[in-house]
Amino acid sequence: MLRAITLDYWDTIYSSASLPQRVQERREALHQMLDALGHSVPALEFETLYHDSAVEANRWWRDEHRGYKTADRIRWILERLAIDRPEDCAHIAHAVDVIDETLLKYPAPLLSGAHDAIAALHERFALAIISDTGFASGTAQNRLLAQDGLSHLFSSTIYSMDIGHAKPRPEIFRAALDALGLPPDEVLHVGDNERTDVGGALDMGLRAVRLDAVRDSGPTRAEFVARSLPELAAYLGRVVG
Repeated sequence: MLRAITLDYWDTIYSSASLPQRVQERREALHQMLDALGHSVPALEFETLYHDSAVEANRWWRDEHRGYKTADRIRWILERLAIDRPEDCAHIAHAVDVIDETLLKYPAPLLSGAHDAIAALHERFALAIISDTGFASGTAQNRLLAQDGLSHLFSSTIYSMDIGHAKPRPEIFRAALDALGLPPDEVLHVGDNERTDVGGALDMGLRAVRLDAVRDSGPTRAEFVARSLPELAAYLGRVVG
């Protein structure tokens, strides 16, 4: 009996494409932080550091399956500049806040049909989010859901930065199951990534549907590949009845 649906966030509900204005304001916030710390960095050197920090954060996610926080990526930049700051550094905290705000100021767009499809799914199933967070925090992602009138449809939102582990690690799926109070065979996970979403869900005993709304990800172990969230809702209408 299927009782709950868990959904990935990026490229499942929202487009993960980086908006140039958002990226630019994040760069400016970090450059201003360095100036405030008394470590002015030439523009070209800073751009290299910013790029390399993104590469390193992707490695944490891809190879270590690590649920890192916004401040972790900022501190990686500081370490490369031999800057040591205490845990309660106000300058880092301010940069984290600005990075979160850029997600609300330049919001990621919802994928086509996402709002109505999620509302329809909510009428039949408990819903939760299982998401690997990027530079912005899970708090910012929740605020974007609220801004788009979706937050009340999810009973819980589980983010890698809070768990400390990213998909396909079992801890993040287990946290969602615990929040839902359901065994894995009563939950279906939906996401765009074959390795992290489909593989992680199936390895934990959940059912899995892959969402190829943004890209075709090739062969799959999922029970179904949907091209949109409305197509997912139609599929569940057929198989669940």
